[in-house]
Amino acid sequence: MLKEIRIQNFAIIENLMVNFESGLNVLTGETGAGKSIIIDALNLLLGGRADVDSIRTGETNALVEGFFQITNKETLSLVQEIGVEPEDGELHIKRQISNSGKNRCFLNDSQITVSTLAKIGNRLVDLHGQHDHQTLLHPEIHVDLLDLFGKSKKFRDVYSKEFLEYQSLIKNLKSLNTDEQERLQREEFLDFQISEIDAANLSEEEEETIKGEKNKLRHSEKIRETLQHSQTLLSNQSGSILDNLRQILKELEPLVELDTDLASPFEKSQSAFYELEDVEDILRSYDQSLDFNPDRLEKIEDRLAEINGLKRKYGNSISEIFSKREKFATELGQLAVNEKNTKKLAKEIHNKEMVVSKLAVELAEKREIGAKFLKQGVEKELTELHMSGVRFGVDFNYPPDAEGFVEYHKTKLKPTSVGLGTLEFLFSPNPGEELRPLAKIASGGELSRIMLALKSILNKQDTIPVMIFDEVDTGIGGRVAEKIGDKLKKVAENKQVFCITHLPQIAGKASTHFRVEKQTEGKRTRSGIRQLDFEERVEELARMSSGEKITKASLQHARELIQPSSKT
Repeated sequence: MLKEIRIQNFAIIENLMVNFESGLNVLTGETGAGKSIIIDALNLLLGGRADVDSIRTGETNALVEGFFQITNKETLSLVQEIGVEPEDGELHIKRQISNSGKNRCFLNDSQITVSTLAKIGNRLVDLHGQHDHQTLLHPEIHVDLLDLFGKSKKFRDVYSKEFLEYQSLIKNLKSLNTDEQERLQREEFLDFQISEIDAANLSEEEEETIKGEKNKLRHSEKIRETLQHSQTLLSNQSGSILDNLRQILKELEPLVELDTDLASPFEKSQSAFYELEDVEDILRSYDQSLDFNPDRLEKIEDRLAEINGLKRKYGNSISEIFSKREKFATELGQLAVNEKNTKKLAKEIHNKEMVVSKLAVELAEKREIGAKFLKQGVEKELTELHMSGVRFGVDFNYPPDAEGFVEYHKTKLKPTSVGLGTLEFLFSPNPGEELRPLAKIASGGELSRIMLALKSILNKQDTIPVMIFDEVDTGIGGRVAEKIGDKLKKVAENKQVFCITHLPQIAGKASTHFRVEKQTEGKRTRSGIRQLDFEERVEELARMSSGEKITKASLQHARELIQPSSKT
């Protein structure tokens, strides 16, 4: 409940503080006294739009504070989620606006954003302003009211969660399908590149090996010429190197026995002779092995051209080609995973469609059952508000959709985030007239009473603890006003209710009665509020009945209007 509100420098309110009670709190006062200004200030406190024009003339900022006592667990959890721990369930909300455009919001001294404040405010107060009954002209809110009445709101939340997950899956699948052609082309290209590299059967040692062989084959004639000349110098001519060494050894050998100092040069000459003999054998063998093969050279050149072509496409070396091949294989594997994911996603979508379809049908059935009871409840309430003979109904519209995956009433339908099809409240104000859309035929006074009827029957389902009715009595009077007062009193049995009214029949039902007054001192106007005691209430109701000239009859009538349970 709202325990206290403080307002500073807001419109014509200079400084106001008032404590409220549970039950039905009624605010009365002359037109222009500032009753609705208090409601505007409360709306600002709950996260409504800030307007610098609301700041009192001559001041730089306006401040509104409210103290709430909260018992609802969901609301307390929401507050705790934003990092605020309310002590004993008490919330202190403060909002300040300034001429500079700065806007500051506080919750138990912790600064919060306006959007966070609005989220909390929506759970604290249901503010039914002067024109809020006009919301009944918008069919999109009818489904919310029906779900609240039929207790299908939580079921709808479950459905909406599943539907949003379904939409997310569809979005992902569309994204994958959009890229399908590109994926197939990329897969084909990667396959080609990998196959091209694999077909080459490369090895990191091969290039250097065949380069050497190529060089050997290209210069084989020169090599053979050099080998043969070397063999000639070693042994194939008179006076060759080996012949000369052989002669040297022959002449030195007998001298070694005469002079041992010659043993060393003899042995070295002998070793050189043997080494050169080996060299000659090697050169001769190599010469004999040489086989110049033009076909082999052509194959080597073709192979090197193939390797160089791959290097130009995939890297500067065979090592880099292998590295690029691994990257291609990794990407190809990922594309294969994407294809697998697409199939998996399609299966998930099919399973989710079954879940959404089942929930959508159950939700539609719950709504149709709820609509029957809502019709009975609203017509009963309206009859009590002296609107006998009226009829109320709910029209369900289920447009068929050949591509829809939900079947209801033997028709394929396409679900939305709130369920199947649409619905709209229907109304017939007079006997014999057919039901028509509420938005097309209901008058302002009728809309006010229909809204009150809905609020009355939704009273227990709605968890918002505070309800505000700003001039719900528009366009009515007499016995209807008294019935509206009774309805407000009944709603106030479970909630704290505030009502701004000009009708004494409604004000007489109050648990607590406040009068808003406007005073002018010099050139400044101030608005204030005070709680009335019993005698002051009698005078206020008498004034509301007969104007400024209060008579004994009007006073007596006022006393009769005030219920004994509401005396202060």
